[in-house]
Amino acid sequence: MKLARNAATLATGAIVLLALGVAKLTTTPPPTPKALLSQVRFQSYPLTPVTDGLPPREARAVNPAYERINGWISSVGAAAALADIDGAGRPDDICLVDPRYDTVSVMPAPGTGARYAPFALTAPQSGYKPGTTAPMGCLVGDFNEDGHADILVYYWGRTPVIFQRISGAPMAAAAFRPIELIPGHKTWFTNAALQADFRGVGHLDLLFGNYFPDDSAVLDPGASNHPTMQRSMSRGYNGGGLHLFLWKGATTAGPAYVDASDRLPSEAVLDWLGRPHARRGWTLALAAPDLQGDLRPSIYVANDFGINQLLLNTTTQPGIPSFEIVKGRRDLFTPRSKVLGDGSFKGMGADVANITGDGRPTIAVSNISAPYALIESHFLFVERQNAVWTHGYAPFKDESVQRGIWLSNWGWDIKFADLDNSGCEGLVQAIGFLKGQVNRWPQLQELAMTNDSLVSNPASWPQFKPSDDISGHDHDRIYLQDCSKPSRDPGRFYDISSSIDLGGRYDVGDSGAGTVSRGIALGDVYGDGRLSMVIARQWMPSVFLRNVSPAGRAIVLNLRTPGALGGDRPLVGATARLTLTSGRVVSDTVDGGSGHSGKRAPEIHLGLGEGPADQAFDVALAWRDGSGLHRQVRRLQAGRYTIVLGAKAPRALTGQ
Repeated sequence: MKLARNAATLATGAIVLLALGVAKLTTTPPPTPKALLSQVRFQSYPLTPVTDGLPPREARAVNPAYERINGWISSVGAAAALADIDGAGRPDDICLVDPRYDTVSVMPAPGTGARYAPFALTAPQSGYKPGTTAPMGCLVGDFNEDGHADILVYYWGRTPVIFQRISGAPMAAAAFRPIELIPGHKTWFTNAALQADFRGVGHLDLLFGNYFPDDSAVLDPGASNHPTMQRSMSRGYNGGGLHLFLWKGATTAGPAYVDASDRLPSEAVLDWLGRPHARRGWTLALAAPDLQGDLRPSIYVANDFGINQLLLNTTTQPGIPSFEIVKGRRDLFTPRSKVLGDGSFKGMGADVANITGDGRPTIAVSNISAPYALIESHFLFVERQNAVWTHGYAPFKDESVQRGIWLSNWGWDIKFADLDNSGCEGLVQAIGFLKGQVNRWPQLQELAMTNDSLVSNPASWPQFKPSDDISGHDHDRIYLQDCSKPSRDPGRFYDISSSIDLGGRYDVGDSGAGTVSRGIALGDVYGDGRLSMVIARQWMPSVFLRNVSPAGRAIVLNLRTPGALGGDRPLVGATARLTLTSGRVVSDTVDGGSGHSGKRAPEIHLGLGEGPADQAFDVALAWRDGSGLHRQVRRLQAGRYTIVLGAKAPRALTGQ
């Protein structure tokens, strides 16, 4: 009788012990193979932004309604891009956004010579109240297609500005003429931007992901309105959402774009009163992957406070973009939150690569996944083998747990990178949120469980000030993939960051060691085939990391295409792949700005591993332009190449 009376208690205890055992097995990774610990090395250089004489700050002035959560509101803005801005032929220039001064600095990468003096790009103030805007990131591209690199800067508090390079002018602020992308002085809060040829016409369109609803007065300390926060911690559909602009043409005065945001599909959702409205996410990151091998870039949208989205490119009519919302399917062993396009967790960064060695795409997504705090899991959506795409279905399954990257801390930008040229992709992840003295995790955990009807009111939030701390005493992550025994442990990632100098763990007052990072930019800065990187950090010095690893060989391709007005520009969206002697497929795509606030150089990087220096590979190139899809095979040895592909594009599109 006594045993029967206690049966429920015993059963409950057994379930708890089993769950704890499974959790222990899941959160305790296997030992890192010793061979991986010595494969990556960096030399670190702190970056000095142009300050324009301004003193450093630790937070921004905000709307009075946000004052008690100023630390939260001020938690983004650090950004970086690596690109060839001065036209020297290598991505050895840095565009750095430093929130301590709210400046956009352009500078040579350390060790590349004093080719020009660092300078700052300043947006026009006309039409905007002074002190109510802040830069959030920079996207380098030849937007008017004249053969010179321009810089697009996106902001909180205003619409993006294109700083167009003046031909023949020496590298300085005066060599970049600011052009308003959108007339009318609208108020945007943009946290992600990329360029891609969504229509297959041979010109690059622009896609922006906004955070707060348009026309909010977030950074105006004199505002009297009462702005909103998200309407739910997991179903926040009242954000700024997406804006799509199609390239229409260009003259020496600048490029022209057409707003085609209405071409992006959106699911209807109900507000708290049961009224239908379009779903607009609080977007933090974007990616434009080629998912079906047709070189039509789809869109992955990483949203804070809610469901991420995958918009499959279904364009069939020339010049008219079309997309379809697709989702994964849940099975018995997959939590709902881990179903692509139907989860409830946060999306802070996103990137796409081939990690399986057979060409299948994988989407990595950063989240909040902090032990003993909020474990929401990072994602690693791997395309299923022999996948069949059907209407509304995305054949991806999350493999973050079995591949070892589901747990780290508060993640932001995430980038695939073959740092040791092994032919096997690794991962770099920016980590940290607020760095201060008072631990606010308990209050954040309470907020995460707050009734959705209260979350949208900033007054119902707990205090988050610059002196508070949430995930502020950790460090960035570098994972290497062990591909040495694919039959036993295919593609598991191992965290090797504790054995690497990632630019120091800065002390700030009494808050102790730790860094808080946002954006990651990667590129073959020195032309030696090794990927160096910039890590943009929030309210502390950003760092440049020169890759000095004893790396293997690599083929680096600077793929370009003729511009509408002359010269040539990066061929964003072009792909390259080869097969190593081991049978592993290595592939890459010219990236147009995927991620949160870090932009890698728009080049192809193919790690080859060890082997004879004169070994040649058949590199299959593919690209799409206004005349269709093209394929070509080049036989190349390890080295760096610049290849111009495609016929000369028309000067303007008509009928769009």
